[in-house]
Amino acid sequence: MLDFSERIRELQVAVAAAAGGTLRRESQFRFTYDAEAHRPISLIMPLADREFIDTALFAVMDMNLPEGFLLRQIYERSPKAPPTEMHLLALMGANGIGRLAYLRPGTPPPTPQPVQRDRLLRQGAGRNGEVFSDLVDAYLSTGSGLSGVQPKIIVPERTTFPVPNLIVKAAGSEYPGLVANEFLCLEVAAHAGIDTPRHELSDDGALLVIDRFDLRDGEQRLGFEDMAALADLRVGGALSDRKYRGSYEDVVALIETFATDKSAALRAFYEQLVLSILVRNGDAHLKNFGLLYDDERVWLAPVYDVLTTTIYPYERNDGVRVTDRTMALKLRRGKHARTYPLPADLRAFGEQVCRVSNAVKVISRLRESMAGVLASYRGDTRFELSMMQPLAAEWQNSMEAYAN
Repeated sequence: MLDFSERIRELQVAVAAAAGGTLRRESQFRFTYDAEAHRPISLIMPLADREFIDTALFAVMDMNLPEGFLLRQIYERSPKAPPTEMHLLALMGANGIGRLAYLRPGTPPPTPQPVQRDRLLRQGAGRNGEVFSDLVDAYLSTGSGLSGVQPKIIVPERTTFPVPNLIVKAAGSEYPGLVANEFLCLEVAAHAGIDTPRHELSDDGALLVIDRFDLRDGEQRLGFEDMAALADLRVGGALSDRKYRGSYEDVVALIETFATDKSAALRAFYEQLVLSILVRNGDAHLKNFGLLYDDERVWLAPVYDVLTTTIYPYERNDGVRVTDRTMALKLRRGKHARTYPLPADLRAFGEQVCRVSNAVKVISRLRESMAGVLASYRGDTRFELSMMQPLAAEWQNSMEAYAN
């Protein structure tokens, strides 16, 4: 771990292991491209502008700052000297999703020890979660580039990989069966033909192992920015509610602005949106959709961070436990509510906003995939009945609601 009592004023920012620029923390944040830089660090920070100044950390950098579980782990390990944003970037190093790396001048990046995918899947989280806890201890010392509130960390499968290539998620006690829930939702996406990263559930159902989707052939790093970053929103810390502002129509506008093949990207987004609506994923916010890019094109990232949220009630300030049955964003701009859309409204959004000619077929295909996944994993001992029964009930209700 870094010594957070030591102030960091400057970091070198590399782009896919090549020249990028320098980030300085003065009275403001200042980023300057190197003279030899030939790739931008962000789709909204072009090379031609050379220098950028802002009172807040730049959105593409804020995007991967640890939050939730990992941030708590970092604070627990350094209670007397809490980290600054520069410390967190330095801790993340080269491990963030996307092609950026943050290096302290004159300090070589640490080399993490590899883990075995098959071993993780066989042993799972351990009797008391000690396996995942050990992973956290080991890899906080070498950086972690995953944001979000769920317990998750990036680890390398082999030393030959230039960056850690596996995302490992654990089920937290607050949300029983969370990773098994996400596995099932990813299976629905994969069976429906939606672009989905390789994903496997451990034998005990407590660890979800996912291949990073921002690596080509396991090595070449692709650019990645989520929709909050592309909208130039900083969502870390106290401002995390910003990822819940806006509408899915706003996401469409961002895709139309940046995607190379706009038609393909809009169709892919509509499929991901329908997936989230049908499985009742109420956390499909701006950070859970993103764009990948290389030097030639920009396209929608595969589906990620999707699960059925309506099986997890929460406690209001008055102590009453309730279930949130609203979406993370409004469907359209304006004064529309966040309630799940009626079938006709969902079809109209696909045809009118995303310009998908056969929206009915997209919905039908996902309904069939949900039914198939439920049938395939019925009786699988990795899925506890306390999670599986309410999830199946939610899916059945949703499939019936969108039958027409």
